[in-house]
Amino acid sequence: MTQKETILAVDKNEEVLALYRQHAKEQGYKTIFAHSAEEALTMLEQVTVDLVISEVLLPELDGYELCRQLKANPQTSKIPFVFVSEMTELEELIVGYSLGADEYITKPVVYDQFILKIQHILRVNKKNEEVQQQLDNYYKTAMQAMTYSSEIGIILEFYKVCISARSFRELANYIFMSVKQLDLKCSFQVYDNNNKPIGFTEQGELPPLEMEIMSLARGQTRFYDFGVRTIVSYENFSLLIKNMPIDDTDKYGRLKDILGTLCDAISSRVDYILANDSLMQKQEVVESVSITMMDVDSSFKKLQKQNVAAIEDMLEELEEALLILGLTEHQEENILSIAQNCLAKTHQAFYQGVEINSKLEELHKRLVTIID
Repeated sequence: MTQKETILAVDKNEEVLALYRQHAKEQGYKTIFAHSAEEALTMLEQVTVDLVISEVLLPELDGYELCRQLKANPQTSKIPFVFVSEMTELEELIVGYSLGADEYITKPVVYDQFILKIQHILRVNKKNEEVQQQLDNYYKTAMQAMTYSSEIGIILEFYKVCISARSFRELANYIFMSVKQLDLKCSFQVYDNNNKPIGFTEQGELPPLEMEIMSLARGQTRFYDFGVRTIVSYENFSLLIKNMPIDDTDKYGRLKDILGTLCDAISSRVDYILANDSLMQKQEVVESVSITMMDVDSSFKKLQKQNVAAIEDMLEELEEALLILGLTEHQEENILSIAQNCLAKTHQAFYQGVEINSKLEELHKRLVTIID
């Protein structure tokens, strides 16, 4: 059986820890517990864990300080960190994110969602190591095409290469390469045709907390600054720069101008990819409708022929039956008249159906024209 990850849960409330123990155990995770930040720091000197979950409000050292110390220590800096708190404002999320947290879970905890988030964080943390290696290889190959070393050259080269991007993942890679030449680190989030966010980082998937902060900042100004970080928000994407040179005023201003120019190019390419995706979806719908109409047309024609044949057979059998019923001539004429009227109405319906089929065929031709 595969060894499950170890989770360290930190909370002053024993009942909360008991619930963590219960739900984590159900998923097969190994759990250890601490009632304070100091106790958690001591435990982490002795054991290795795969994830830390901590309440923000703790005695003496709070959860923020615990996270800061863990992220400052090279031995624990890469351990995913999850805050649990009743505070959900943008400012609180930014504090947690700025300290290096990966997720912010709101109290009261919905444990089904809690487990899903934990599973996602642990899965992504493993996957990102592999993605990082792939991205390093990608840099070695693709960077050969980027020959300009100056800031203007980076802009020009980005405009040149980004027009070849056919997917958001490919566009994100070009963004990361260009921004890296500016000695910056970034994350990229795009919003699809259903306004659903799709996130990318150099390491792989965008952490949930980072994604949420970028989405919330989308409704703020074009450039949203907090500390050394800046979020550039456009209608269809957001770019998070993580290490702006706030101590160098001239470089800081120059980089903002460069980022604005880069984002204009990004916006144009995102619009193209979104439009292309939308067109492909429409083509699929048109093709599906066209196939359905052809099936309906074929079935309708077959049904028409069957109806007419059934009426004609009935009329022939009726004439034969009249010969042995001993009816008067007047009675036979009345019965035949009724049957013939029915046949006439069937023929009339048949020709009306022919007209409908003609319209369906015309509509089918127009759909085919649209597809082509």
